[in-house]
Amino acid sequence: MENRRRKRLVDMLSNHQEWMTSKQLAAVLNVSDRTIRSDIKIINEKRKEPLIESNMQKGYKLAADALDYLSQNTPMSVREYTQVPQTSETRCVYIIQKLLFETKELNLVELEEQIHVSGYTINRDIKKIRELLKDDPNLQLIRSGKCISLKGDELSKRRLYKRLLVAEIQKNFLNLDQLAKSYKDFDLLEVKNIFMAVIEEYGYPVREALILILVIHAGTSIERMMHSNYVELMDEEAQELKTSIEYQISSEFFERIAQRFHIQVKESEIIRFASAIVGRKTSRYVSDYIDYHGNWLNSKKLTEEIVDQIYEVFGIDFRQDMDLQIGLKIHLHGLIDREKKHAVLEDIFKDEIQRKYPLVFEMGIFVVEFLEKRMGTRISDTETAYIALHLGAASERMNVGRRYRAVVILPYNQTFSKACETKIADMFRDRMELVETMHYFEEKQIRKQEPDLILTAFPIQHSLNIPTVSINLFVDYDTEANILKALNELDKSAFHLEFVSNIGSLIQKEHYYKNLDCDSPEKIIRLICQKLEQDGAVDSSFCDIVLKREEMSPTSFVDTFAIPHAFGAFAKRSTIAVAQLKNPVQWGEFHVKLVMLFAVNENDQRMIKIFFDWVSSLVNQMDKLAALCVPLEYEQFVDRIME
Repeated sequence: MENRRRKRLVDMLSNHQEWMTSKQLAAVLNVSDRTIRSDIKIINEKRKEPLIESNMQKGYKLAADALDYLSQNTPMSVREYTQVPQTSETRCVYIIQKLLFETKELNLVELEEQIHVSGYTINRDIKKIRELLKDDPNLQLIRSGKCISLKGDELSKRRLYKRLLVAEIQKNFLNLDQLAKSYKDFDLLEVKNIFMAVIEEYGYPVREALILILVIHAGTSIERMMHSNYVELMDEEAQELKTSIEYQISSEFFERIAQRFHIQVKESEIIRFASAIVGRKTSRYVSDYIDYHGNWLNSKKLTEEIVDQIYEVFGIDFRQDMDLQIGLKIHLHGLIDREKKHAVLEDIFKDEIQRKYPLVFEMGIFVVEFLEKRMGTRISDTETAYIALHLGAASERMNVGRRYRAVVILPYNQTFSKACETKIADMFRDRMELVETMHYFEEKQIRKQEPDLILTAFPIQHSLNIPTVSINLFVDYDTEANILKALNELDKSAFHLEFVSNIGSLIQKEHYYKNLDCDSPEKIIRLICQKLEQDGAVDSSFCDIVLKREEMSPTSFVDTFAIPHAFGAFAKRSTIAVAQLKNPVQWGEFHVKLVMLFAVNENDQRMIKIFFDWVSSLVNQMDKLAALCVPLEYEQFVDRIME
């Protein structure tokens, strides 16, 4: 518990990169100021120079070289600042890694001495490992006297290893550099470059978001082959795949891998990787029909229904995004094939997507629930994250943001003036329009253009309430950085104004609970919903839908914070009920102190995106989250929300 808390403390300071007081840190982590000071002392003892700086007035922040130090050392999600595993979770990972890569049989007496725990503790860890393995009938943890061993086929062991890697990269969403550190015997980035070179030579299309999956697959195969572990040959698919382009790609890839890393590659590995490539390829020519246990489903129609439903419930229009629809259609074919074969994708992204991109994750959950109803079957939770990847990419394509109006002031008839204007206009064409170019400051003319921004190559002073950016005629790095900073500040201001205008009014005093004394998420939700129903904000079915959403995936994002909601069921009127809990409540894997239940009317769909964008921002600004978690009166809470 202590190590997890210290890791969380470092993560918070790493994400925030500003001073935070011990009170702020304590509020988020649900501990005392004294515990925070003690934890920081222990963390700082791990190296010569303090990892965390302290200041009597300002509080704590990471040292200047901390991020470099953390990135260059063993991923802390597994090691947690020590070579000796301190928690049950890390001990289980430690034991499994030993059995996979160091020894076929592990002596428990020696293990107790290595990691400094009792036999009783080891026995509890073994039970947890067996619980972890129960989903794979091909893997067994065998105990014989004072020794344990891992029995099972090679494919199952590889799946298990990839699950362990997931734990290593959870906090580094799609960060291949960090993932590469999980592979000790070779450079995964080099493997990725070899694979990219091969598919480029063949002109073979693979969706960018899914390349990481193939690289993980290849990396795991290489790691196991380096320890002389190979999969067995698949007979049914083997002959079919041998004549495919995917087989040629896989063969060429592993030929280069064998030469580079001096390993023996068997035919079975080539075929298996070819099969993985088939499942990840990009194609516009996938059949519209899927055979699902004799029931033919139209994937094109399903995809169209999905984007229609997203528009109806979330107010986000993907109906013209053909790339998304093609991607979803391809994914549906793979999903249904996996469901027929009872295969499960690796859970690589789920937690990180939920924390960083909550709205995208919600849409992923919504799509999975929709598909479950249409198919009449339960779909694996891991599919949510992969569907969310498609939706997230579509959101990025759509989210070009507001284009601002800018006036630029440049020297008259200078050789570089026109080139400067052209370069800036081209560089920022998606975010900014140059509405007029002037050669001197003229307040009346500038007011007439109603610009959001003034760009000037001259040092000027004026009384206009318009952000002004100094630029260089050569449009150097500083110029680009200054313009970007100003545009981002305009985005923040615009978002804050929209948030305050739309969301602030939804938090009503009658739905604000200070020091609520409840001991479970269900009790909290039922209490809040009961009051909302009494006040005519929601109908009687609303509570059950909120609880059903919680069953699919808890709505706690980080320690201290949860946002239960009921998408697919509109409220009679939009409102946000807030509960500050007297004592932290276990909510999923987190301990929650602040609950914000969001209910939205169908006429207020725009508020969904506003609210979730704010949530995404809040969970990455721990000082602001901490300020909301201390006991506050209603007026104080609203004021802090509006800051």
